[in-house]
Parts: sequence; C-alpha cells; structure tokens
Amino acid sequence: MVRYILTGKRLIATFLVLIGAVALCGLGMWQLDRHYQRAALNARIAAGLAQSPVALETVDDLQSLDYRPVTARGAFDPLHEVLLRNRSLNGVTGYHVITPLRLSGRNEAVLVDRGWIPLTEASPEARRKFAPPAGEMVVTGIARQPETYVGGPQDPPLSPERPRLDAWFRVDVARIQEQTPYPLLPLFIEVQPIPGAEPTLPQPVALPELDQGPHLGYAIQWFAFAGILVVGYVVLQRNTLRGEG
Repeated sequence: MVRYILTGKRLIATFLVLIGAVALCGLGMWQLDRHYQRAALNARIAAGLAQSPVALETVDDLQSLDYRPVTARGAFDPLHEVLLRNRSLNGVTGYHVITPLRLSGRNEAVLVDRGWIPLTEASPEARRKFAPPAGEMVVTGIARQPETYVGGPQDPPLSPERPRLDAWFRVDVARIQEQTPYPLLPLFIEVQPIPGAEPTLPQPVALPELDQGPHLGYAIQWFAFAGILVVGYVVLQRNTLRGEG
C-alpha cells in the first residue's frame, strides 16, 4: 500500500495530502496555544481578583498589581481626559472615558477608566455633563497594566500640528504621557459596576467572564480534519488498489 501511494501520479496527491494534514495540524497547535494562553490569563486574573484591595500609594512594585483591586485618593482632572475607542456595551458601540486622578500629596496621577458612553455623547461638549465629582475622593477599581501596540489600528504620533489626541485605540500610558503635563503612574484603574446600582453614564463595565473560550474546541476540530483527510485518502487509495486488482 505504501509503495502504491508513492508511485506515479499518486505521489503528487500523497504529497499534497501530507501538506494539507500538516497545515491543519499547525492550525490545531495554534488554537491549542491560544487555549493555554487564555487559561494562563484567567488564572492571573482570578489570582489578582482574589486579593483584598490595596491602597495605591502603599505599593512600590506597580507591575505586580495587574487585575488587583486597588484604591486611590485624589481629585479628577477632566481637562486632560481622553477617550478609548471601539468599546461596546450590550451591543452598542461607544467609548470609554479615561480621566486622570491627581493623587493627593503627590505630583503624579493615575488614569482611571470611568466607564462607557455612547458615540452620540462623545464630543468634549456633550460629555461635560458626565464630569466627575470635584474635590478629593477615593476611587476603587481594578489595576491594569498599560496596553501597548500588538497589532491592529495604531494611534498616530503627536506633532506640532497635532499636539493632542482626544481618542485613543488603547490605554498606552507612555504615549498618553506625551500630552499630559504631570507624571502618570505606569498603570491605569478600571472602575467596576456597583451591584444593584442604577446605571449612569459613564457606565462602568465589568471584567469579562473567565471562561475558557472556543479555542480548545477549534483545536480538536482542526486535528480531526487532519485525521479525516489522511484516513480518507488512505481508504480511497486502498479501494482503488483493490479495484485494479
């Protein structure tokens, strides 16, 4: 049988089938890798959320705070507020409002994601009615590490002709720092919804559910397709060989 599928025109067909099977297995490995990445992220999120809230000013290693509940005391500065593009809530596209919180007793601020607003309310004039409370307050939320460019739409560079961006594709703290007149901490805070509270704008958006996603199922499908291709080809050639005999 092996000699049969490796001779004549069947050699080309066998070669193509093997290439197809390898490609399908590669897709399966890619989905399997994404499954493991998702599982690792879920474990990191769960570990962070399981910790008790910590005051931001008491932490030296800010990189250790990813997905950890935190509190920060300060006053909001809506003058240097920005938007986060392409954010949806219940299927409606809009923005997230990112407002610096100037920390009490320090010449630093931390960016705070206060929540979602619809596209129709995104202009600087329209969102004035969503201005944060004035004066010192304590903000509670989830600490997140800065979002850097890993593909997709890219925020344009600042220039003398464009000294400021009002809307960004990601919370790239280092880039936003370029248009902010005081130091920003290298993280941001996501305000979370208060259970039972009436929804108001900006509407805080909860973290996504920690499910495993579809990647393991996709991986199994690609491996199954590879097996079906190889087994089906072998069965076809065996039947052909029997017919010639």
